[in-house]
Order: sequence, then C-alpha cells, then structure tokens
Amino acid sequence: MNDLSGIEFRHLRYFAAVAEAGTVTEAARRLHITQPSLSQQIRALERRVAAPLFHRGPVGMSLTAAGQALLDGANRALGELHAAMTSARGAALPARIGVCHGLSQEVLAAAEGLVTRDRPLHLGYHAVDSHDQADRLRIGRLDFGILRGPVDETGLTTRVLADQPLGAVVGRAHPLADRTSVTWAELDGQRLLWFPESAASGYASTVLAQLAVHGWTPRTTPGDHDHSSHTLFRHALLGDDTVIALRPAAAVADDPALTWLPLSSDPPRERLLLAAPTATIWSRLLA
Repeated sequence: MNDLSGIEFRHLRYFAAVAEAGTVTEAARRLHITQPSLSQQIRALERRVAAPLFHRGPVGMSLTAAGQALLDGANRALGELHAAMTSARGAALPARIGVCHGLSQEVLAAAEGLVTRDRPLHLGYHAVDSHDQADRLRIGRLDFGILRGPVDETGLTTRVLADQPLGAVVGRAHPLADRTSVTWAELDGQRLLWFPESAASGYASTVLAQLAVHGWTPRTTPGDHDHSSHTLFRHALLGDDTVIALRPAAAVADDPALTWLPLSSDPPRERLLLAAPTATIWSRLLA
C-alpha cells in the first residue's frame, strides 16, 4: 500500500483526462479546473510514480511506456470500482462483452446465461477479433469476451462454451455435395475459404497445422472478414465449386443451399471460450 500513499482518485481521473485530450489545456477545460493546477497535479503524480508519464511536444502530449502502463491499470481499477459501487447498490451492472465473428445464436445464449446466472447484467455486445479481445480484457476495455481458442490466457479466467468438430461446407452444386462424409484425400486441390489469420491467430495456425499433418496444404481464398455476415459467406461458396469452408455443423444447419460434410477421420475442432479478466468481479461471475 505504500506505493499508493499520496495518490488519490482525482489524480487518476486528471491523468486519464490528459491522456484522452492530448493537451493539458483541453483536459483542464473538460475538467473545469485551471491549467496551472492540472499541470501541478500531473507533475506531482509523475514524482510519486518516479517516472515521466507523458512525452511533451510543441503541439501536445503523448503517453510514455510508463504512462501507458499506468493508464491501463487505472482503467482496470476505475472500471472495477464502478462495478463494485453499482453492485453494492443492487442495480444491474452494465457489462461490455466482446464477440468474435461467426458465432451462432446458441453460443451467444449460452454465454449470456453464464454471466447473468447470479445477477442481472446490462450486456453491450462489441464485435472484436479474438486476438484483440484478449488484450482488451487484460487492460479493462472489455469485461467479458467470447473468442476462439487457443489464446494467451495470461491474466484471464476462461470457461469453454463450445468444442465442436469442423466439417467441410460446400454449396449444393459442389462435386462433393452428394457424399455422406469426405476424406482428406478428396480435399486435395480444393481451395479453402479462410479469414485473415490476425483475427484469430492461435485458432488459424492450429487448424492449418492439423490440415498439413493430413497432407492437405490448401490455397486459401480470403473470405469476408466479418463472417457474421452469412449472406456473404454463402455467396462465396455458391459462386465457386472449387472452394470449401471449414465450420461446425451448427453454423450452416439452417441453410438449405449449403451442405455440411463430416471429415472421415481426426477433424480439427473449434473451441469457443468465454473469458474475463482474472481477480475481478467479472471473473467471479464465471466461477
């Protein structure tokens, strides 16, 4: 606690305001205090932290590495304090939940059921790639995340929402559409409708590595980044009979124009996780 002596809530609020505004002048205007007073408070905070928090330039201020670390921690602390105060009043907590692309309604309902099991929440959904979700959870910019594993789980508490085998998805006119299952050999020469690997790098590399083990190193065809747009997904498959996708069966169960074919042996799997920052009010809701 000695590290926190002399640091008050207003210091963190002032610091965050300057970081957001980019200048002391603008931050002081927003805070309704004088510029000299705000400058004094920021310098006092830097002395207490024993590190410069801002690069001061002729047209503005930007965070140093130390400043960014403090801002991330302050955001987490302020978010947790706000949640605790709301919880103490017995009111429904607002909660930000990240959602990766291509989720089914069943998965969303399962996640909502888990996080609201013990108390009501006002959930706000945000479309965020799996990789970015993990980072935003750790710095307090999301309260929950629904993401594809594997991800770096450092600082996160996770629950498995779904763990399903992937199968080949093709249009009804595709040469493989009349099969009851498909072998790895039959996939040779097929192009794979894929997504930018940066969206879920752990999942992408795991699946592609397993395909290579089975002798299939497909040429990938970029798909719609936002695969929640099922219309664009099906359009890509119906417009080319040399392209397949890999999805769980539930992803296309209600689309009569598409066929889902199980892989005959050792299919890759899609593992969806519900995550929250460890040691927070949010992770306790996942316990």
